[in-house]
Amino acid sequence: MPRRTKAAVAALALALAATVVTAGSAGSLPRDGARPAAEAGGAGTGAWDVRQLAPGRYVVTWTSPGSLPVTSDRPTVVGPEGWAIGTTTVAADGRTVRARVDATMRPDPARLDVVLSGARLDEGDSQRPRQVAGQPDPALALPGIRTLDTDPGTPGPYAVTSSDYTLAPVAVRGMAEPIEMVGHVVEPSAEAATGPRPLVLFLHGRHNYCYDPSDEQQWSDTWPCRAPFREIPSQLGYDYLQRVLASQGYATVSVRVNGINAQDGMLDDGGADARARIVQAHLDHWAGLAAARRVDLGRVVLVGHSRGGEGVNRAAIRIPLSAPYRIAGQVLIAPTDFASQTAPYVPTVTLLPYCDGDVSDLQGQRFTDVARDLASDDTAFRSSVLMMGANHNYFNTEWTPATAQAPSDDDWYGAADQTCGRRDPQRLSGAGQRAAATAYVAGAVHLFAKDDQRVLPLFDGSRARVTSQGRAQTLSHAIGGGRVLRTPAGSTALALPDGATTRFCQGTLAGNRVSSCGSGIGMVAAAPMWLQPGEAAPARSFFEMAWTAAGQSGGLLLRSPLDLSGRRLELRTIVDNRSGASLRVRLTDAAGASAVLDPVGGPALPGLGTSSEIRKLWAQTVVVDPAGAGLDLTRIARVDLVGASGRGRVWVADLAAAPAGLSAVPARRLPTVDVAAVRIKEGAGGATVARVPFRINGTLTEPARLVVSTVGQSVRDVQRFTVDLAPGQTGGFIPVAYDADTRADYPTLVTQVVAWGSRNVITDRYAGKLTIVDDDPRPRVTIERVSARVAEGEPAQWQVRLSRRVDYDVSVTGKVVRGPGPWVQVGDIAKRWTDQYVGPVNPRRPLWRAHASTYDSIAPGARTLLVTIPTRADREAEPPEALTLRLQAERRTVRSTVRLVSP
Repeated sequence: MPRRTKAAVAALALALAATVVTAGSAGSLPRDGARPAAEAGGAGTGAWDVRQLAPGRYVVTWTSPGSLPVTSDRPTVVGPEGWAIGTTTVAADGRTVRARVDATMRPDPARLDVVLSGARLDEGDSQRPRQVAGQPDPALALPGIRTLDTDPGTPGPYAVTSSDYTLAPVAVRGMAEPIEMVGHVVEPSAEAATGPRPLVLFLHGRHNYCYDPSDEQQWSDTWPCRAPFREIPSQLGYDYLQRVLASQGYATVSVRVNGINAQDGMLDDGGADARARIVQAHLDHWAGLAAARRVDLGRVVLVGHSRGGEGVNRAAIRIPLSAPYRIAGQVLIAPTDFASQTAPYVPTVTLLPYCDGDVSDLQGQRFTDVARDLASDDTAFRSSVLMMGANHNYFNTEWTPATAQAPSDDDWYGAADQTCGRRDPQRLSGAGQRAAATAYVAGAVHLFAKDDQRVLPLFDGSRARVTSQGRAQTLSHAIGGGRVLRTPAGSTALALPDGATTRFCQGTLAGNRVSSCGSGIGMVAAAPMWLQPGEAAPARSFFEMAWTAAGQSGGLLLRSPLDLSGRRLELRTIVDNRSGASLRVRLTDAAGASAVLDPVGGPALPGLGTSSEIRKLWAQTVVVDPAGAGLDLTRIARVDLVGASGRGRVWVADLAAAPAGLSAVPARRLPTVDVAAVRIKEGAGGATVARVPFRINGTLTEPARLVVSTVGQSVRDVQRFTVDLAPGQTGGFIPVAYDADTRADYPTLVTQVVAWGSRNVITDRYAGKLTIVDDDPRPRVTIERVSARVAEGEPAQWQVRLSRRVDYDVSVTGKVVRGPGPWVQVGDIAKRWTDQYVGPVNPRRPLWRAHASTYDSIAPGARTLLVTIPTRADREAEPPEALTLRLQAERRTVRSTVRLVSP
């Protein structure tokens, strides 16, 4: 994949906008608030600004000339080599990306980028990292694949019917407009003798919401949509899946959340809470329909795509067992997981499209990994399925060219002739991707709602497929479901290696840390099982082994013996070698007897991507059948890897004794934690500690633990620590240190407080904050134009003055607004200025229509600033033209007009 950062770094942030646009015409005039997409991130684009908050603390901002694209990923400010810095937010204007940075020196914007789904927005589309044209990777060589007799992608015997409903909209906290309640229902016909029908609910992701049917280059950011714009019916995009499931005896509903997509940009969790609330509201509605529609609400499966995946997972976390419906499982398609959350005791299948050009770091892998260590009795099955050749959009027909009502596109952006490009033979078409999705979504629904374990090999790491998935290739791995796990460092120790090099390492990509598994690995190889540098979420230990000759080995001593009788051994194994690696497995029992075994399907493990741009560090399953090994399988004490290729390097996430079928899941939910938002006055007491409260929902019956990270207004406020919780505890406080002084500072200073559950507890509202209100006297601000009339070619200028010096950057923003005419046009302004603040726009467009803005600041200790807009002399005789600027500094706002006159 191209250079990127894990979007979950933004789990520390307060608000990031995102979801999908089609490029518009730079010369077309937008209507009703619409902005051509080409104005976002055009060539040489945007304005950088660095302001000091306090010693060692800065705010870095980048402002795009146009609206940021609407994608499921979120923008991140990155430094050299793609490392995320600070925490990122997007302002209410939908254009300004901000990051708070701790540094000993002022950050240099020349060394920074703004990255979204692998694209460097501040460098323009032409600078987006691209694959070099060449031969695509061949299809994966996966010997031993078997085709299952049962095929969940095959339509069932029942006739189906469809309908739609609209209910009263629901008010959601943080959103000005209530959220629509619209459902698209596909179910077996009324006379179909299906018996009780499990319910499958679909939730789409974050996508554009308003389009102009008469002009495919126009999008609107006004909500609700106004004529001529219409809503994009994203909820209809899973009708193909709904029809197959309905023909198999399921009731299905797909719900629309355009209102959330239009308003979630400034929410700290990207709208996950709002989406969960709408899911619950629809389920409440179905509680009243269940009897008449023969729906079994004891078997509900949630299916979420993109941000919808994170939304349904949040709903599964908070829906109690006492609700009139029960979540039997969930299927998450190319999901985001900004919160690093997962739903305990809820079986989950996560589909990860290899060619995802939106959520390109495949962060949905966390729904599997985070669950592993949360609760010792959580036997819920969790599977990750890597779908080769699949992109982000084609799972939804309303996001796919040729099938969508609104304009849509292929989110993959690599070279056409390379892996994942449009001419790659392994790249899936829209129809091919939907066929594979149908097989795996329906298979997971059968597994969770009907306990049909005939489809289990599709998800448990076995090399298996079904006919209906066509030529789509998939890999899978799993935890839970009755597996007995052993984890590196946690329940194992290093065995003395024989020729190989072994160690335990931390699952991060911090290349400057020797302890990191990513030490020595290029940052482009980020996806998806290790944390990016800068992420504060808990990291896990991995076992690493490298060898330089066949036969070299190394392995793990198990702190307690593993019982493999009647079970198979599974090792979730990441391959480093781009051409793959081959290895065997040696098992040693407690008496010292050992046997070297080939994995099922042979010793070869394919490398996932031969070029750095599309390479994946993702765990494949090494499956070993120990039957007939001549060992005491009830007491396996050591597991070694034996290199079968000439050289290689692998990492093992964990190993497990896996049963033939799935275990029952306890009827239990973990307590949840909500972190609060607190607002206090600064005071004048010097070093001070504030307390941010958190609430525990549910009953803690066992000791539990949270991991907390705080990022505030000074270096002292950057903290990472654990909070231990006792049985019966109902809440607590998170300490945040700050300095209370008597100097005028920013009106409010925010410390972000983010929590993750690491044992016996899970967060719900995971992002809190401490807002410190400055109570010292503010400076008076004077804003005056330098001259009411200026000649063409001379600058229009305004003087901003403070009544006294302050110890922080005073932000000064200016927006060109509609004033008296005739208006100054874009072409009347110096091109170097419009290139930076406007972008590629028709030069005859009035400047105020181009959304032109200025950004500057008065440095700490200074008192004045000259705001300048350079003009251009065109030497044409014409009446004076007016340039009206709305300037704001502190709480002072002034509208001022300067006339531009011909010489």
